[in-house]
Amino acid sequence: MALAAPPWLQFGLIGSGIGHSPSPAMQRAALHAREIQGDYTVLDVNPAELPGLLRQLRGGELAGCNVTVPYKKALAAACDRLEGDASICQAVNTLVMRDEELIGENTDARGFELALGYQRLRPEPGGRALVLGAGGGAAACVLALCRMRVEELVVVARRPEQAEELCLRVSPETARPVDWRDAEGLARAAREAGMVVNAASVGVAAWPLTLESLPSDCIVVDLRYQPRPVDLVAAARARGLRATDGVEMLLFQGMLSFQRWTGVDPPWHAARAALEEALAA
Repeated sequence: MALAAPPWLQFGLIGSGIGHSPSPAMQRAALHAREIQGDYTVLDVNPAELPGLLRQLRGGELAGCNVTVPYKKALAAACDRLEGDASICQAVNTLVMRDEELIGENTDARGFELALGYQRLRPEPGGRALVLGAGGGAAACVLALCRMRVEELVVVARRPEQAEELCLRVSPETARPVDWRDAEGLARAAREAGMVVNAASVGVAAWPLTLESLPSDCIVVDLRYQPRPVDLVAAARARGLRATDGVEMLLFQGMLSFQRWTGVDPPWHAARAALEEALAA
């Protein structure tokens, strides 16, 4: 009697304006390396289409999904249960069905921490950091930096109420908000920063800080990864600062999601090679 073929597993990335994403190349390479029958596609949708995708997840048509901008918070609210970091950040980047429940998880914080460790760019314990942005990615970075024992965190956002809410939710003892328009407060935070994380979707031209205001040993991290070289990273390196883009974080958070969906160890080298090839194309 012929053996039944293994099930085909369909995964996807939910977001808007994400046709350029290199995630499919990375995840497909991981599936191939682990001999898992399946595919990973971009699900570029508008808000009205989200309920349909959730029905596909609940119905088993989708085996799991990543979530990116602008839906990390909206889809967190749609989950039956949030686990781990997702419950703290109130934002998800990973969706999976488990025991007939739609589970929201967040691998961004751990992915950020692993990426910094891999590049030997972890902040000094007891130091200070500045995070620009107040969305799901920013919340994950704040959480990770607190776990890396940063003593003081400044969160800068165009909407001060969002920065304040993030600080209170994730780390009220360590994080404090500063208004994007508060030039004096920004300058003071910049002078003391051992690390600056750009978790806002702005380039160097719209940045509220000047690189000249940062200490010479400050580390600059920009979560953006396209187009390369990322303008802020290039400008920071030109001034002699250590700087990195979001490619390694993308790799680590993506492979942690892969592990959640499949239950197998990620093929790190195959995934990294595919990611770099996709970004170079």
